[in-house]
Amino acid sequence: MARVSREIEGRRDILATRIFRRTKTFVSDELWPELDSIVKHHQDPAGRKTFSDLEQKLLETIEDEGSIRTDRLRKKLRLEAKKNNSKFHHSLSNLESYALIVGIEDPHPEKHLHANIWQTWSARTGKGIDRVNFSYRDALSELLEKAIEACVLAREDQIRKWFQWSDDTETAEKDLLKSERIMKAGPFLLTSRILRS
Repeated sequence: MARVSREIEGRRDILATRIFRRTKTFVSDELWPELDSIVKHHQDPAGRKTFSDLEQKLLETIEDEGSIRTDRLRKKLRLEAKKNNSKFHHSLSNLESYALIVGIEDPHPEKHLHANIWQTWSARTGKGIDRVNFSYRDALSELLEKAIEACVLAREDQIRKWFQWSDDTETAEKDLLKSERIMKAGPFLLTSRILRS
């Protein structure tokens, strides 16, 4: 499984993120335009205030370096001591859950060293993205609709746990229900496309 995961992570048309339930999620380039708008919203200086000082330092360092391996990132920020492990990894995971950073496992690690190579969203997607410029609200609606469609049936009470930006997801859900792009079936949500199939 680890070998398959590394192969998928290395593809140019797939990103490994933690946007969905803070777990590793592979995202096809078909969703990048929606995610691009969401990332840009969270990159905005006003949005960055929600991130801790350590998260902001990590993001700034990764931006400055362009690409940096985990061990070098820790060294650069002087966080090598074991007492920093938890907050360091939690901060990386939080930035990943907003897709602000993307990590892939180093394909040529030193002996016994398993480390990710980190890049910002913009550095990783580069020119491989169709910049549609969705509004943040429209991007959330599109992403949520596609996530529900991929699930076929999604428990409504679980949707708020899917993404870090849960309050905004609730608004997107209401917009989708109002426009009838998604529908309720008991405790479940499904896309109207499934009913037309």
